[in-house]
Amino acid sequence: MSPTLMSDPTPAPPSHEVYEVNDTRIAVDLQEPKPNVQVPETLVQDLWQHQRFDTENLTTTEGKSVLILHTGRLNSDAGPDFQNAHVRIGDMDWRGHVEIHTRSGNWFEHDHHTDPRYDSVVLHVTLHPDVWTGGLLRADESTVPEIVLYPRLNAPLRELLHDFHTRTTDELPCASRWDEVPDPVKRDWIAHLGRERLTDKRDRIAERDGSLEERLQECLFAGLGYSKNDTPMTTLARRLPPSLVRRLSTSRDREALHLGVAGLLPSPQDLLDADRQTADYAMDLRDRYRRLQVRHEIPEMESTNWTFFRLRPNNFPPVRIAQATAWYDDGGLLANDPFPILRSSLQSEDPTAALTAALSAAPPAFWRTHYHLKKAASDHDPRLGSSRKETLLVNAVIPILLHDANRRRDNDQADAALQVVRSLHTPSDKVIRRFQDLGTPAQSAFEAQGLHQLYRKYCTEGGCLECHIGQHLLNP
Repeated sequence: MSPTLMSDPTPAPPSHEVYEVNDTRIAVDLQEPKPNVQVPETLVQDLWQHQRFDTENLTTTEGKSVLILHTGRLNSDAGPDFQNAHVRIGDMDWRGHVEIHTRSGNWFEHDHHTDPRYDSVVLHVTLHPDVWTGGLLRADESTVPEIVLYPRLNAPLRELLHDFHTRTTDELPCASRWDEVPDPVKRDWIAHLGRERLTDKRDRIAERDGSLEERLQECLFAGLGYSKNDTPMTTLARRLPPSLVRRLSTSRDREALHLGVAGLLPSPQDLLDADRQTADYAMDLRDRYRRLQVRHEIPEMESTNWTFFRLRPNNFPPVRIAQATAWYDDGGLLANDPFPILRSSLQSEDPTAALTAALSAAPPAFWRTHYHLKKAASDHDPRLGSSRKETLLVNAVIPILLHDANRRRDNDQADAALQVVRSLHTPSDKVIRRFQDLGTPAQSAFEAQGLHQLYRKYCTEGGCLECHIGQHLLNP
């Protein structure tokens, strides 16, 4: 496609400000920054994230209507700027990534047109148009829908720039008056939101396709991927459902198939400097994968789908995939139908300990000295740690058990599942620490879920009128 030439936006007319300096009144014209003035890309990300532009009758550069259903999650690492967005373009719903730039040409300058990671970009957002606007291409040569923000900004760009550079880091509207709210009001509301957040997770699982155990596997794989690799881990789980994996007779074959479909098996050229053990293990996996691929013909993922940037080695995708395949070993959670194990664990004397034990996964001995398949590392324990298993309980196992209880109308199972979350340790992250600094630490993983729901659904969305804490401050 040839690029469409678009004219620069017409600068807004100047406004006037009057200042007094030594008893002298001076009138100053304030002019909008021109498109060639450097504007930080983080500002454009902020404009998109907080929808600081007119979304009514929004259209792409080709004139198709655009409805923004979810802006996506801001990505602080390599890859598209916002992940898992949901937009409706014309009559078609799209779920994927959104890329942000100050002008369209940055797409090509940053080589996104040759990077398969950007094939899943469903919308490009640019502040200013240029000669490339309307002509962006993915690596597969398909066109990228695009919108231009500048003509639709809710305020003059100079004001948005000033607010962006002078804003405070505290995003909680009621932080200065937090102590005015009685602790029981806060705790009751946080508990309500904890249940609400877990119910939301349950309902999202209910919306997915596939059998109950396929949905459980997707959630478990995504939980191992953390936020940086949850999407490719989910894709991998969907391509290798439990019914297929269980037909493989050896753990090495299961490992080979998973790592091969993930696109993470090194080529012989990648192993030229590898030690003998590493090279032999990697080549054995390659040989096994070639035989399995001929039989099953499963589409292979691109290695560029995976993020290693800013990850600790024990979170590298190859070792996490090895942990996931270990769930299929004898006695592992996914070796057979997992739900009898999960349901009986909830009814045991110590449900939390039983569910945690059910998530145990021990990869082969090779992974004691490796985080990937190209070189050896120092000796370490490759088994799933206790904190990771607790996170998997909150984000995967408990929501799936709540969905299972809901569809079977088993209120006792639902109550028992929620009680497990109340018994888990409190995680530490920037959201939890923010409320802890205000004097309201989370007292369990259940309250941590409530604080995340409060922060993401109310504090950052301006939902003070619907928030019980905001209502108390506005009308004590």
